[in-house]
Amino acid sequence: MKLKNSKDGFGYDLDKALKEGNIFERVFHSYRIFPWLNRVDYSGKKVLDVGCNTGILLIPLLEKGVDITGVDISRSDIAKAKKKLREKNLPIERAVVAAAKKLPFDSNTFDMIILSDILEHVSQPDLVAKEALRVVKPKGSILATVPNETHPVVKFTWLRKALTGRKNVDEYPDIPYNLEKLVKLFPGVEIVKCKLAGLWVQLFCVFKKTSKQSR
Repeated sequence: MKLKNSKDGFGYDLDKALKEGNIFERVFHSYRIFPWLNRVDYSGKKVLDVGCNTGILLIPLLEKGVDITGVDISRSDIAKAKKKLREKNLPIERAVVAAAKKLPFDSNTFDMIILSDILEHVSQPDLVAKEALRVVKPKGSILATVPNETHPVVKFTWLRKALTGRKNVDEYPDIPYNLEKLVKLFPGVEIVKCKLAGLWVQLFCVFKKTSKQSR
């Protein structure tokens, strides 16, 4: 699938920040991904990581034996992910260039969709949510995290720059969320849980697709 140039790319290598960033970045990203790696049950599930970046979740989950595929609109990020997969003798076809708003998969394909800090970086999050609902199986789960708009690190650009040491923290479009806004993207789903996570910077929700939505 050929993609046109898009501003919806994240433009920040999360895996590099985790491993080579300053102390705040390393601690924050380690804490942020810990639940995804250790507190989610992927047993027997076919998983899709939407907005996989350079493989910060995709690669360690593949190493754990999870049946997971990652997609990202950024060709350069996917190229980096493929390089890492090749170096670890993991299947490079598990990293795919694709737009979150138009996923190259049949309906009702996956048991679980991961939307880890992706909805705030797309221009049409409603379409991303709609696609996630399309490709997840009936009674399958969508796990989503977004930035909590009330947290100082999210609210104040100067603070984010000071803590990360980055000159530019204006990823496109980088829109904070409140709970109502997040839930509104997934009409008709069963809300399994919603809570603060990631040092209270994030909102985390688990949605379940109903059988009625697959018709």
